[in-house]
Amino acid sequence: MVKNGMSLKLQLFLLISCLSILNFGFGLYNNISSMKGYLNNQLASHAQGAAHSLGLSISPYMHEKGLVVAETMTNAIFDSGYYQVIQFSDNDHAVQFQRTNPSVSLSVPSWFIALFPLNPPTMSSEVNDGWRVAGTLEVQSHVGTSYNSLWQYALTSLSTTLVQLLIALLIAYFILKAVLTPLKAIEQQANFAAKKHFTTNSITPFTTELKVVVNVVNRMVENIQRAFNEQTTLAESLAKQAYIDPLTELPNRRSLLKKFESIQSQFEQHGNRSYLALISMSSLKSVNDKQGYAHGDAYIQLGADVICKHLKSMHDAQLYRISGSEFALISPMTEDAIKLVDKNLTDILATEDNEEFEYGFAKYAVTCIEPHEMIVDTLKRLDTQLIANSYLDKTTKLSTLQPKNNHSREEWTHILTQFTEYFINELNHCKTEDLALKCIPLDKIFDLMLQPVIGNNQSIIYVESFVRFKLEDETLPTIEVYAMADKLGILLELEQAVTCFIFYKLRHIKKTRIAINISNSALQNPIFTHWLFNLYQKSQKNLPPLLYEINESSVILSLDSTSAFINTAKALNIGITIENFGANLNSFHYIRNLNVDFTKIDPCFVHDIDQADTRFFVQTVTQICHGIGLKVIAAQLETAAMIGIFSNIHVDGLQGNCLYAVQNLTTLIPVTLDSSWSCTLQLSDFCPPSNHEAE
Repeated sequence: MVKNGMSLKLQLFLLISCLSILNFGFGLYNNISSMKGYLNNQLASHAQGAAHSLGLSISPYMHEKGLVVAETMTNAIFDSGYYQVIQFSDNDHAVQFQRTNPSVSLSVPSWFIALFPLNPPTMSSEVNDGWRVAGTLEVQSHVGTSYNSLWQYALTSLSTTLVQLLIALLIAYFILKAVLTPLKAIEQQANFAAKKHFTTNSITPFTTELKVVVNVVNRMVENIQRAFNEQTTLAESLAKQAYIDPLTELPNRRSLLKKFESIQSQFEQHGNRSYLALISMSSLKSVNDKQGYAHGDAYIQLGADVICKHLKSMHDAQLYRISGSEFALISPMTEDAIKLVDKNLTDILATEDNEEFEYGFAKYAVTCIEPHEMIVDTLKRLDTQLIANSYLDKTTKLSTLQPKNNHSREEWTHILTQFTEYFINELNHCKTEDLALKCIPLDKIFDLMLQPVIGNNQSIIYVESFVRFKLEDETLPTIEVYAMADKLGILLELEQAVTCFIFYKLRHIKKTRIAINISNSALQNPIFTHWLFNLYQKSQKNLPPLLYEINESSVILSLDSTSAFINTAKALNIGITIENFGANLNSFHYIRNLNVDFTKIDPCFVHDIDQADTRFFVQTVTQICHGIGLKVIAAQLETAAMIGIFSNIHVDGLQGNCLYAVQNLTTLIPVTLDSSWSCTLQLSDFCPPSNHEAE
């Protein structure tokens, strides 16, 4: 509690409690001290009265023989037990007789006697024998009864004081609670604002100062909300104008160009294979000429609806309208997946054919995007394929151009079995302390790659990691590995094996924050997420600070499950980055309700940043994120010109091959690796680009 600070309410209550305890403590002490003084006076008065009375009683017996009678009378009084000492001395101070009570243990605690000592005075009275003074009688009262009275009084006063103190503290507590309740609401409002939840406080405090604070915070939140809404509306408007077809509300040709460039730039990192399809609404001119342009627009809209309905289950596929009569479809797929899409789409388009469409409802062709190929060349190949298809069969006999060097289904089954069976047999039930040793064989099939994200001060914000799959000397496309694992029903085991491998490799890195990519399927799988967080808690002491990168498409797919995942991660002090931010060209309002740390701009906008409207759009998105406390990262930077533009836009982090290339973790680990070896990653550990690459 002290380490994390104390609330104002607790501090005030402790202060009031301390003051109350001191006040009541001093009051109790003063009461007992006053009673002690009263009892001392009583003892003195009692002794003085006894001295006078006894002196008068024994005065007739002051001759030598009568002293026996005087002593007998003194014994009778002394035996009552109320006196400590009774002593008679003659004029020469010689003691004639004396009675003294022995010391006895009292029922009062010794500490109480030491704290409140009673000191009864010795009172004296002259005893006369006629006109002659015969001697002096001295009497001192016994303190036993007085100590008992003082102790009982102290107990009664203590109980009364404690009751008063308790009542006072309860009253103080409820007063503080009533006064500071609005402050608690302000604190919650501030915490919500830090998590991108902007709410107004409806409580009106009675305290003037708190009322001012509530009003100011409410106005601040309202201003942030208004600025966020205005900038979001502006960004959405810019996106629609630049990248959305107004008729079908699909991404346009420009958006396709950006996506194509992004796919090509990622090929070297992931080796993912992507396909581009061209769909031609072949009867558009005929419909326009015979039925009018309104029917032509309806024809195009119908085509868009039919194709989008078919693609609804394919989260990674995106349809574009690239001209008046043409649509394009682009997606990273496996060979089996593209064959299935080809067949289904062919059947769907064929069912829409009727006499209204003179040249058929639509023509369709698909091809694999070759590495480093320009989109113009790909589209030319598709145009040729469409013409060939129309020539061979006017009822749309579709053909798919397949890439070279595919693995068969049997080969994929064998490959994925190697990737997953070791996890199932060896890792799934091993103890946490044995995980590192058990994961060593995974080095033969996985590689962990790293690339830093650089801040404005030329320091590492975090280092992104991702896994490459390898089979002997061949690097397998990541998307195909995951797609085939999903098809074979072992995707969960593959995700778990990859996670174990990453945790195993990261055990030698300390302090540097490492980002791990969480796929859409893993994020939406409650079994995997539960297993992931459980494994992290068991392995946390051996891991560096972590950050999870999740795709914007996963957030759009299921905001509730994504939000739950993020909240669990944040509770474990794991950071969150939303990557491909802005790719959906939808509303940006969702980001306001997510407790994330970074947004990584979609590479489509990065590669198109030299265009003025794209630059303005990215700048607006950056301002939106900064307005709600998010840091912005531009990734896949390929040229020095891109770095300069994004620096002027004031993004918070940069990443790309023109800064530091992707590097295998094995190049950072010493050959003679000791189990206790660890390091903090520095920029000097990564390979800077050559002068040619930087240009």
